Amino acid sequence: MINIFYKKRSIKVYKYNLFNYIYCIKRNRYYILTNEEYIRQIILLYLIYIKGYNISSIYLENKIKIKNKIFKIDILIVRNNLPYILIECKTYKRKINYLNIDQILKYGNHLNIKYYWLTNIYNNIIFYKKKRKIIFLKEIPTNL
Repeated sequence: MINIFYKKRSIKVYKYNLFNYIYCIKRNRYYILTNEEYIRQIILLYLIYIKGYNISSIYLENKIKIKNKIFKIDILIVRNNLPYILIECKTYKRKINYLNIDQILKYGNHLNIKYYWLTNIYNNIIFYKKKRKIIFLKEIPTNL
């Protein structure tokens, strides 16, 4: 398991009416606190403060079009103006399954991604493709 739960960074959360909201440092605003949004924010902080990625190279919830259908990518890291790492965040209340892997591969193949990360915080599948083989990694590469 990847140590996502490093020194606690301040994640701003507040309650308004019936909903809790979480602050996104990338998008500079609050979003309804869902399980998936919470994981997205934890991963975002991990990428910036632990792995050293510049916030300007990270994109959240970008839309892509595949065969006339629109899909949202949770997190995309760009390097040299090319898609580099694709991260798909799932709720921690469910186990990762083959449909999730199929989903991230579909997005990644469309974007010609180098590294893939599928996470629900407790389970992390990190890999890259080399020719027709999938090579699993213990953690996502650090920004050099």
